[in-house]
Amino acid sequence: MKTKIKIFHALIALLMLSSLVSCNNDDPDPATKNSSKAIISFSTNSLNPAIAAIIDESAKTIKADLPSGTDLTKLAPVITVSDKATIAPASGVVQDFTKPVVYTVTSEDGNTQAYTVTLKIADNGTVYIGNLDGIFYALDALTGAKKWEFKTGDAIQSTPTVVDGIVYFASWDKKIYALDAATGTKKWDSAPGLLQPFAAPAIEKGLLYYGCEHYLFALDIATGVVKWKFQDDEVYSWQASPTVVDGIVYASIRGGGSKVGIYGLDALTGDPKWKAATTFITESSPAISNGQLYVGSEYHGFSAFDIKTGAVNWEFPDASLVNSSPTISNGLVYFGSGLFGTGTKKILALNAGTGTKKWEYPTDEGTVYYSSPLVSNGIVYIGGKSKLYALDAASGEKKWIIEPEQNTLIYSGVVVANALVYIGIGKKVYAFDASTGTKKWEFLTSRTIDQSSPCVTDKNGKVFHAGISGMVQ
Repeated sequence: MKTKIKIFHALIALLMLSSLVSCNNDDPDPATKNSSKAIISFSTNSLNPAIAAIIDESAKTIKADLPSGTDLTKLAPVITVSDKATIAPASGVVQDFTKPVVYTVTSEDGNTQAYTVTLKIADNGTVYIGNLDGIFYALDALTGAKKWEFKTGDAIQSTPTVVDGIVYFASWDKKIYALDAATGTKKWDSAPGLLQPFAAPAIEKGLLYYGCEHYLFALDIATGVVKWKFQDDEVYSWQASPTVVDGIVYASIRGGGSKVGIYGLDALTGDPKWKAATTFITESSPAISNGQLYVGSEYHGFSAFDIKTGAVNWEFPDASLVNSSPTISNGLVYFGSGLFGTGTKKILALNAGTGTKKWEYPTDEGTVYYSSPLVSNGIVYIGGKSKLYALDAASGEKKWIIEPEQNTLIYSGVVVANALVYIGIGKKVYAFDASTGTKKWEFLTSRTIDQSSPCVTDKNGKVFHAGISGMVQ
């Protein structure tokens, strides 16, 4: 009997041992390690607000657009990775993101995965303008933050022009400059004998046209090489901005005797095609529309010429000097009138076909209208002595009037882009809400902005010129 009990107990023990072994075999191997090797988040917490980058897990790329003014050379991103994984370079370590940076994640089990991180400054568009210190500025169009600056050898009173990613302007150091619009890197400079460079370059079919004291000339925009130069000994100034239409360069001139009016030169050769005579032309640059050329003059008001014959189509006699360059929109031509106490200071809109006055807006300040108008979304904008005016383009009714800086003469023209009005006043560049006149931002430059008007590009690369520019009609 005892033997049977012992055998029974032995069987029970074997069954229990077998069950225990079976349970142990069902447990995972405690030595198995995690194989996950992903970047879960990547952010620039040092910025305010922080920017979370976009992670493309399939492409193994990480991208983010950062605010203008961010120093890409000194960013320390905060990175989270898979559980028990490590990353190199480590989270929180300063890196230079002016070029892509590769991060490598190593899982707990030793496998690796590389991610390429590309950070760049968001392109909100750019405002370009120069000042009397000879500094040319590129500013973020939405924030006013400085993107870059370029120093020339003398004052800049020229208005810039942007074409195909290159910005062109002139300086009193007697040079025309071509800079990379994104970086400010100089492409070339040319010294074609510049004197009194006030104008905005006009660019058409690979040639840059510019007028100054004594000369009107054309440069190759790729090299800066002079293609032709036209001189008339009796003309001492071509300083108004030229306009190019249908293969002809039109430019206002100042001279002695009968040498006043407007020249029309062959755009390819510089040969004279015609000349329209008027009284003493000032800084008013010609605008062209529907076969007519419009321009202001000293003490003779405002005129429209036939661009084929040079004949006067109509004249609007205004006692004041018209230094303002005209702008044409929806059959009306707009300009400012009034200089140093001569006549009534006013903003005018004329029928472009007949010269009949549509409306006028008298101002309440001793206005000097060097600032040229611009029309956008049914509103005409123009600077006065120290006030900026926004008027209904059809009726002349006031929309808003602001005085950003008291008793500060406004020489700069306006540009409208991104629903903002850009202008240089005193030492500052301003951006105002185009609908309300509310200030959005201001940027203090090193010295006065005198006659240089802004040129603006938006985030899509579209270019917006000031009314003084021959690129605007």
